[in-house]
Amino acid sequence: MPANLTPQYLEAEQRYREAQTLQEKLSALKEMLATIPKH
Repeated sequence: MPANLTPQYLEAEQRYREAQTLQEKLSALKEMLATIPKH
């Protein structure tokens, strides 16, 4: 099933993929969870 991901989620996902430190990854994951569509 496809997801309707918002631009904010996609930006957070990109930051997660580019993160170098554990803290950066955690911050991006928190943003991803906060912005993912709730269905």
